[in-house]
Amino acid sequence: MNISITKQFPDIYFLPEWGKLFQEHDRGEICVFEFKNKLGHIYYQFIKRPVPYSYLGKTYFDTVTTYGFNGPIILEFDSKTKERLLMDFDEAFQKYCVNQCIISEYVRFNPWLKNHLDFEKIYLIKYNNYTLFTDLTVHDFFTDEFSCKVRNQIRKARKSGIKIEFDYMGVSINEFQRLYQKMTEKNNVSEYYLFDTAFLVNSFKTLENKQFIINALFEDKYISSAIFLHYGNYIHYHLSANDPQYYPLCANSLILYEGCNWGLNHGKLQMHLGGAFSEELFRFKRKFTKNGICDYYIGKKIRNLEIYNELVKIKLQNDAIINKDYFPLYRG
Repeated sequence: MNISITKQFPDIYFLPEWGKLFQEHDRGEICVFEFKNKLGHIYYQFIKRPVPYSYLGKTYFDTVTTYGFNGPIILEFDSKTKERLLMDFDEAFQKYCVNQCIISEYVRFNPWLKNHLDFEKIYLIKYNNYTLFTDLTVHDFFTDEFSCKVRNQIRKARKSGIKIEFDYMGVSINEFQRLYQKMTEKNNVSEYYLFDTAFLVNSFKTLENKQFIINALFEDKYISSAIFLHYGNYIHYHLSANDPQYYPLCANSLILYEGCNWGLNHGKLQMHLGGAFSEELFRFKRKFTKNGICDYYIGKKIRNLEIYNELVKIKLQNDAIINKDYFPLYRG
């Protein structure tokens, strides 16, 4: 039997502790559907949420994958019977949804692992955006990946006297939070991307030895900070925070350089920079890669069309649907 085995949990976003950390943030219950048979192994972690409307006095649920990039992932398979494995998974998960009163799924797939390709016959797959990454396998990421402009910014930051501090225990969380608040206020960041101090402190306990902070200090003052995640072959530029007053010093560029250097020295293949939902952010992140752009896909699936339609009707009776493109529609 020609079995292909992916290292279990190929990225941090699939870990059980990741789901545990974001369970409350995503306002639901973390669940795992793990499917195994003689053909292979599929792992699927998601958040189960109660639908805001009941039908005939009964509560129904929908699912959404946790914050980040994950979705169902094939951990073990035989290339000759992969399609059959996926059909068996879908059939088993359909029964699970019926038993759990789950009527729909929303999946954020992983852009660099491209697991959406495995599940395109199960879910309605839709292109959603892109993410960027720095390739750490090149000869020299500083010259091969970084633009001339950002290389000069990094040199400028060093000459300005900025000091870099690595924090593996989260002792500087309060400084990070102070800067993060400045950044979110300036950019009018949505509530979903806001994290309080208690959450960040807990993240260092839950993701022990899988994240750290890089701080930039100027004249003994914290002016820029970023939280990095790491697991397996990847390091991620997770959350960043800056004091706008010190933007001209380019401390954030120096922090990203230090993060890439840490990743290279610890055997990581890629530094993931995340998405860019504004032109300004895209221009900034684009300076750290020559060709590292990944397409990002989401998946949708209605598991109980009859109940789904009834809940949409109830939504229309109680409230107007503000966004007709939203999924599931009864949350629109």
